[in-house]
Amino acid sequence: MCFITHCLNVGTVFYAFGVFFRPLSAEFGWSRALTSWGFSLAAVLGAFYAILLGRLVDRYGPRPVQLFGVAALGAGFLVLATTTSLAQFYLAMALPVALGSASLGPVSSNTAVARWFVKRRGTALGISTAGISMGGVVFVPLTQLFIDRLGWRRAFVALACIVVAAGLAPIALWMRRSPESMGLRPDGEASTLSERDVGLVEREMERSVAPSDAVRSREFWLIAVAFGLTVSGLSAILLHQIPYLLDQGVSPHVAASLLGATAAVGVVGKLGFGRLIDRLDHRRVILLCFGLQALGVSLLFFATSPAVLVLYVLLYGYAMGGNATLQATVVGEAFGRGHYGAISGRMSPIIVTLQALGVPLLGWIRDHTGSYRAAFVMVLLTTLLAAACISGIRRFPDRIARGAR
Repeated sequence: MCFITHCLNVGTVFYAFGVFFRPLSAEFGWSRALTSWGFSLAAVLGAFYAILLGRLVDRYGPRPVQLFGVAALGAGFLVLATTTSLAQFYLAMALPVALGSASLGPVSSNTAVARWFVKRRGTALGISTAGISMGGVVFVPLTQLFIDRLGWRRAFVALACIVVAAGLAPIALWMRRSPESMGLRPDGEASTLSERDVGLVEREMERSVAPSDAVRSREFWLIAVAFGLTVSGLSAILLHQIPYLLDQGVSPHVAASLLGATAAVGVVGKLGFGRLIDRLDHRRVILLCFGLQALGVSLLFFATSPAVLVLYVLLYGYAMGGNATLQATVVGEAFGRGHYGAISGRMSPIIVTLQALGVPLLGWIRDHTGSYRAAFVMVLLTTLLAAACISGIRRFPDRIARGAR
């Protein structure tokens, strides 16, 4: 179920935004920086909405929050279809779109998965967050098709219909609060588990850290800043990937296909990193992911070569896919499952504020220099800084033992 919510949310709000970028700028004469601020407003305000939403998810479960999110996001797209000014565009992105996206996003979806899985949490989150990349596979070419055939306004209406039709019934039917609410234990097991598995689940609950303690920990801020920097770079690169490729003379359909292909490889990356995180030290896996991201960004300097573009799609797509999975698993590994929603909600404003700054900053650099080269250097350096933050984290079990309640 969380695969579907991630796919709908990220596919329509994040990946589709890159396809709407050029039509909106052409229709209203907005610069790339001004257009980018629409996504940034949705991201920043969605992060602050997530603080309250995290508490609601912990108290009432993810289903009512996600049902509200589907309705709000669908309404937001209908408002966007009637856009006549920059102020209206910003207002739609900041209120219904941001609120709907935050309700369907990681705070509700990842909390549900983290509650259901302990032993295989990395693999489970890898599968569910693969919906993020699948959203790009599905909605990039679909949105391009809608714009070509219907125009950008009706394309927003079509996306609203898809979100409501594909989201409401599955969430109402299949989303459940926790395994305990169904007489089960995490990992889908029956209540009769081996002593080893019972001990694993009990230790997981015992080491759950209170949100107030988590925020005061050094690890909370290192994790938040590290993933804030990398998510900022990822969002900026992916949202500007189509405009950048168009600047290089690539046709709109090929550019959209390359973005879809990057997202498709991201599905494999999420599954691959999900398996790795269940077997290896979290820090080493995260550092590997960040290193591959930095290498992928460096390939964009040579994007005029078809062979390099293919290599970029494979390398950057795989690393980009792992980022969301690792961000989701590291919170549960560091702080336990008992207050996952509340802790994720408190971390979200830090991560998303950095993300929101990166997207328009890339557009501003492009507007003022006439090139993305300086912007890509900035992304490369911030990714390396994020790796330094992860290197400063102590071993998770040692830290948890000191902060658990």
